[in-house]
Amino acid sequence: MFRKEYEDAIINNVDHYYCISKENSMTSRNQYLEFCKKNDLEYEEMDLNLINKSKIDLTIKVKESLFDPLKLKEICKKKIIKNNVNLLMGKNIDVTSLQSYDYVVITTYANLNGPINHLKNLQINCQFEICEKPIVKIPPSLNKKSIVIMDGPFMCIDPYGNTEESVLGNVKHAIHHTNIGKFPEIPTEFQKILNKGIIKNPSITNFELFKKSGSLYIPELSKMEHIGSMYTIRTVLPNVEKTDTRPTLVNKIQDNIITVFSGKIGNCIEAANQVEGFIK
Repeated sequence: MFRKEYEDAIINNVDHYYCISKENSMTSRNQYLEFCKKNDLEYEEMDLNLINKSKIDLTIKVKESLFDPLKLKEICKKKIIKNNVNLLMGKNIDVTSLQSYDYVVITTYANLNGPINHLKNLQINCQFEICEKPIVKIPPSLNKKSIVIMDGPFMCIDPYGNTEESVLGNVKHAIHHTNIGKFPEIPTEFQKILNKGIIKNPSITNFELFKKSGSLYIPELSKMEHIGSMYTIRTVLPNVEKTDTRPTLVNKIQDNIITVFSGKIGNCIEAANQVEGFIK
């Protein structure tokens, strides 16, 4: 559904690989292959010369796609204009100020509890993680490559949209601060860099840890250059590290108030359909 709705933002010309680490993986080679077969997922088992084979027990190539976040933002802006949506940015909203509306749909992610601050019995506990996503210049050998090392405290690299850069992820080193509660705790040093796009030469960064740990599995990462980092608050259910579950939860918490808690952008159309079902 996401692919159909946002087709112009989809990137198909990238090679996608998943690798199982020989050590500290919660999923074995055989378990992962069995999972793929059970769910009828297409894959090709292969040797990838970019990988340190002494560290990897399995590499598969799969058919997947990415999306260009910049293009997706552009498409969403056009939809907002086309449908005459009154867009207000940088506003703190409480649903008590929206009583003239038939329905209020809260899709505020890390601030899910903010608009219902007067309805404390309806607020939910979340796990908030201040995360860093480094943007890097890569050697040509990694161009248009998406590689995920599984299944534990490892890393991944993906092309950053249709740019020539790549973006890094790391289960361990990406997280700078964590808290569980109704609202995120934001240390002072992060307040000016959160959700501000790519911060060049950031004073707070784990890039060297990304580089050191990633190079153990993908040696070419030792040659990458740090362009900058993006910082945001990832919001998940509390204490789900073992499964990393990211459900989409759409709830009608009052007659005209609907909340959407979602961990994956690809589920947005499904979530919208559920919201529409409540309204109908």
